[in-house]
Amino acid sequence: MEAAGTSSSFGVCVDMDECKDGKIARLIGEAGIGWVRQQIRWDIIEPVEGEFHWEGFDEAIQNEYKCGLQAFGQFHWKSWSDPTAGDDEAIKNWARFVSLTVARYKDKIKYWEVWNEEDFEGFWPSPSADNYVKLLRATYEAAKKTDPDCKIILGGLMGWGGSYTYFPFLDEVYKNGGKDYFDIVAFHPYTMPHPPSKDNLLRRKIDDVLERMKNNGDSGKPVWITELGWPSNKLVDPASDRGVTPAQQADYLVEAFKICLSYPQIKKVFWYGFRDVGVMPGDSEHHYGLLGNGLEPKPSYRAYMELISKWKR
Repeated sequence: MEAAGTSSSFGVCVDMDECKDGKIARLIGEAGIGWVRQQIRWDIIEPVEGEFHWEGFDEAIQNEYKCGLQAFGQFHWKSWSDPTAGDDEAIKNWARFVSLTVARYKDKIKYWEVWNEEDFEGFWPSPSADNYVKLLRATYEAAKKTDPDCKIILGGLMGWGGSYTYFPFLDEVYKNGGKDYFDIVAFHPYTMPHPPSKDNLLRRKIDDVLERMKNNGDSGKPVWITELGWPSNKLVDPASDRGVTPAQQADYLVEAFKICLSYPQIKKVFWYGFRDVGVMPGDSEHHYGLLGNGLEPKPSYRAYMELISKWKR
């Protein structure tokens, strides 16, 4: 059974077990947002081999479901075993965790993203398409064996080169045989601090991914943007090289969603993130939310709500 938000094109990223606070899930639903990108952190769930801590994630996913939200799971991060170096035994350990997780949540989650920004050394030490495809294949086979109806999402690519970046790692995934091991392409076309229309930045990034898919005979697959956003800390940190004002954040959100969803191949877009994860003025990472850290709505929350309520594709 899937939640009511399945057909929605509008999503938001939540932080780990954030929705174990039922108020968060309720506020997401009240905005009309249909989907959440739910982190599934191996290092938190199984920090030591055989020692499992599902509780916070169980509660979060149940709250999302009760609020009519459709979650997809984002498998992420090494734990007591490191599957990023291509070691066969470590990848088997990872695949076992995937099987356990899919079995536990298959009544509520049917889509699984494999890692996050695997082309960026901050999330994958010494990025390697060869090693990533080994993990991708193991995830695909383990998940599909456990739930043949599930769909596998390529880990959202960050790209290289800052705001003007493109996505050559996608070609490397294809060259290493990854094409048969994902159902949906995902990427993160950030343009911060620039507006999405500056130099056609957002369209150029989207076009780059679609062209690479076409060149590799894969243009029939749907595309999801599993992260997109701007931090709203420019007023409190004028020196921020990423930040924008709260009003700009709202304007850029609306502009970006309209651009992304003008492409028929792009089925879903996820704003990063729902709530500010901190209050440090100089840390842009703390300020991407639609809500402040104390759950106070920003202009972007109201703009997203209005966009969804009036949307016609």
